[in-house]
Amino acid sequence: MKTHGNDEVRGQPRATGEQHTMSSTRTRGVKPHPSVPGRIRRALRLIGWNALFLVLGLALIGVVGEMYFRLRAPFLEIDASSTWSPTIGRTLTPNAEVRWTNRLDFWTEQRTNSLGFLDREPIGLERAAASCHIAMIGDSFVDARQVPIADKFHVRLEELAAEELRHLDITTSAFGTRGTGQVNQLAYYDEFARTLRPALLVLVFVDNDFVNNAPILEGLSLGVDPDRLTEVSATRGADGTITLRPPHPPSPESRLATMASTSPPWHSRVTDRLIDMSPFARWLELKKGAWFPADTDPELIAWVELLSRRSPRYAALLDGWRPTTRGDIEEPFLYAQDLPPVYEDGLDFTGFALDQFRERADRDGAALVILSSHFIGTRGDLGFDRLTALAEPRGIPVIDYNDYVLRQGAELPKDAIWKYNGHWNVAGHRWAAEALLEYLKENQEICTRRKRPATPPPLPSWRTDYDSIVSGEPAARSDFDVYLRENRVSYLKLPCDAADVQAPFFLHIVPENVEDLPANRRQYGFDNLDFHYENYGSIPAMTFGGMCIAHRLLPDYPIVRIQTGQYTPDDGPTWVAKFPVGTVEDE
Repeated sequence: MKTHGNDEVRGQPRATGEQHTMSSTRTRGVKPHPSVPGRIRRALRLIGWNALFLVLGLALIGVVGEMYFRLRAPFLEIDASSTWSPTIGRTLTPNAEVRWTNRLDFWTEQRTNSLGFLDREPIGLERAAASCHIAMIGDSFVDARQVPIADKFHVRLEELAAEELRHLDITTSAFGTRGTGQVNQLAYYDEFARTLRPALLVLVFVDNDFVNNAPILEGLSLGVDPDRLTEVSATRGADGTITLRPPHPPSPESRLATMASTSPPWHSRVTDRLIDMSPFARWLELKKGAWFPADTDPELIAWVELLSRRSPRYAALLDGWRPTTRGDIEEPFLYAQDLPPVYEDGLDFTGFALDQFRERADRDGAALVILSSHFIGTRGDLGFDRLTALAEPRGIPVIDYNDYVLRQGAELPKDAIWKYNGHWNVAGHRWAAEALLEYLKENQEICTRRKRPATPPPLPSWRTDYDSIVSGEPAARSDFDVYLRENRVSYLKLPCDAADVQAPFFLHIVPENVEDLPANRRQYGFDNLDFHYENYGSIPAMTFGGMCIAHRLLPDYPIVRIQTGQYTPDDGPTWVAKFPVGTVEDE
């Protein structure tokens, strides 16, 4: 076969030089296979860029989210100052501006009335007596900081009744403070509502009222000594009877002992501060709480152990019960068929509170009804059934809020509450008003056949004693306020505890005429009526509600001057008050 000089015969290899040239041509521009360190560097660069993009993306989301929540928020800071009274407990500061928000759903700005409640100024006594007045008493659902006063259910009820029950002339008022139960709320009736002589008294009952009424469970939920609650509370005596107990003044000593380090890592101070400052961070925290609920609360478990060691009675009530979180303490009342002993005990306290309201309503000629909240459920639910089992034997009807709302074709609780808050929204308040209006239409005799007591109802015993002391300025102020009342000297200290009354008291009386003194005292020129707080005569000393009250009867001869105080044998007087009789002098 004829061939040309540089032609190849098909299938035969090129010369070695040509093979090298062609191989170089085919591999030109192709990088050599990277070494292991090179692959690591490339992977690290890739991870670094991805991490940077992730951080920038999250920062952008954070900026956009923060701008969104801040632009739609009229304000971010809560402003709701409160005050404490030794006969009522906590209320909002009277005549004060209140700003309230969860930074997500609602932003309200309103003003408390002269009594310290988020309501209109109290109705006049003559107007209340001439109308069919309805007093609402409750906790945060009556306080209702989440809606303007004009949208609250008692105001809406008054408006609806003016259209549909005009002949009854219905007026309303509301007395509520968040975090209280019916035991605590007895003070609102005794101090305020009773003077309006209401035809109907409405108790708004919420799921956590079972806990608020029970001192042990309430103390555990707040981390406070059950014997030092800052509201009017109740206590069970050695004989099993339950009695009311006045409020204890707020103090650091009231707190239960805490463990050294119990807060979860995500609740560090920095995180808490961020959540407090940022509405977007608060939204994320709420979402996280829904997605990853806390399993246990170590501090709460430690408090249960602490109370169990306090007394055999506490140990028996808390035996076998180990709660999970403070927010879940009320759940056994709603969902558990068999209640631990401390919960059975708690039901007794709610029954006691209803007895007290029943007694007051009967005495003052008022009808009494309970409006249940959506948290309690409806008939057939354990929470609702436990409430009605306590109320109905006492002749207290229960208005089923859930039943009414469901009959309107609404979805519960979604349609009645805020998205990120469990309190009633404007629609929820409107349905509460309509449920009460429906009850009034069916029971109009409440307004037309009411009885009026012949004499004003009495105040609770601790109120009368306290009021009798503090009606007027003290004769002297020192560690104790010293009051002069006709034939006796009264001592009052608030706050006060056992340590304040351990030292003996001295009481020296200077007469107008030294001849009136006993013979063995004339050389000194004054009478010596020194005493020990717990053991000195016919009028007993009282230490309750954080108050120490003592009285000392005076001699019947004319007195010029009194000097009193406390002393210790080693150090002498610890405080001294001197005052001429009939005048006031501050020390």
